[in-house]
Amino acid sequence: MSRLLVGGAVVVAATLGATALASADGVPADNSAAPVAVEDFNYPGPAPYPNVKLLRGDGHIVLSDCAVDSQISVLSFDLPNAGGNQICFRATSTTGYLALEVPNVFRIRTDAYSLNAKLTSVDGAQSVDIAKGTAVPVGIGSGSGNGKPAALLELRVTG
Repeated sequence: MSRLLVGGAVVVAATLGATALASADGVPADNSAAPVAVEDFNYPGPAPYPNVKLLRGDGHIVLSDCAVDSQISVLSFDLPNAGGNQICFRATSTTGYLALEVPNVFRIRTDAYSLNAKLTSVDGAQSVDIAKGTAVPVGIGSGSGNGKPAALLELRVTG
């Protein structure tokens, strides 16, 4: 009798094991339509003006409505609008990064955070530090008499 029980147990185990192996041998589901879970740092969405490009960022500097929340404002002669030739951003952290292209910038203002801005003009690349709660004239707005049109290429929240 014990041989019969052991033999039956072996047959049951072999059958269950074969069934489990057969079900594990199937083709995996196609997940190619699933969203990517890796940050690609591309800016989500178009800029509000055709001559402005929002390129890449870490998500900590976002476009905002100047009438509602303008922690960071960039003034440009190429942004004629009711808000005063400006495009505005909001920082969501004490660090942040945004690569963009805004032509003919003449002033950058920040309220809540310190910034570093990278610009370019015919005179070359320029890096400007902007303290929290201040505005800095850049490009033509620099007032030195030698101010050249400058394009804003990058904003970084530094604290």
